[in-house]
Amino acid sequence: MSSDPGNGAGDSGDDDLEERKTRLVPRPDIVDRAAAGKEAARVEPAKEDAPAAPAGTIIGRTRLMGGHEQSPEGGGVQGPTPTMKMGQQPKTQYIHGAGIESDPVAGWVVVVKGPGRGNFSPIFVGMNSLGRDASQRVSLSFGDDSISREEHAFITYDEEQRCFYLQHGGKSNLVRLGAQPVLSPTELKPNDLIRIGRTTLLFVPCCGPDFSWTDEVQEA
Repeated sequence: MSSDPGNGAGDSGDDDLEERKTRLVPRPDIVDRAAAGKEAARVEPAKEDAPAAPAGTIIGRTRLMGGHEQSPEGGGVQGPTPTMKMGQQPKTQYIHGAGIESDPVAGWVVVVKGPGRGNFSPIFVGMNSLGRDASQRVSLSFGDDSISREEHAFITYDEEQRCFYLQHGGKSNLVRLGAQPVLSPTELKPNDLIRIGRTTLLFVPCCGPDFSWTDEVQEA
């Protein structure tokens, strides 16, 4: 004889009630995000006796730079290394161009009278224009305004004949060799005096009958 479930008599009613209770069965394919977040938020305290990480060790996404600025792995601006701080390279570095040769010096003109007395300018192989402008091959920017800016005169060294020549540049101010005006190309001799404006130049040759850059120099 079965008992009435409504009157609570008998043991069969209690067994049926226990079977109807909901039981929680964990599933391995379902992750509790809230619990995972709490576990991730936990930080294990550092042990006092643990040795310090050496320089260059990667911890997470931060590289330790040995007491200097930290550099994020995979991006960001990297701080200067000890080598960069102790021996920084100059911002500008002068580099000599390989295979670039300037024209050899054939002689000089020295200012012996005028505003630039004591100064000198080199004369190169070939034609040399004389003027106050810095673009001139022989720049006479010593404060004599009576010298034209460009091509007041020319000094030419002919390497084949090993001779120097002086000629005017067609300006209104005459060019004089000694006391004589230069109206056509005139050969220059060592220690000749060239007057241009208020400036007197002493001609000092390097090349000539005894030396040329085409010669092979013997051992001294």
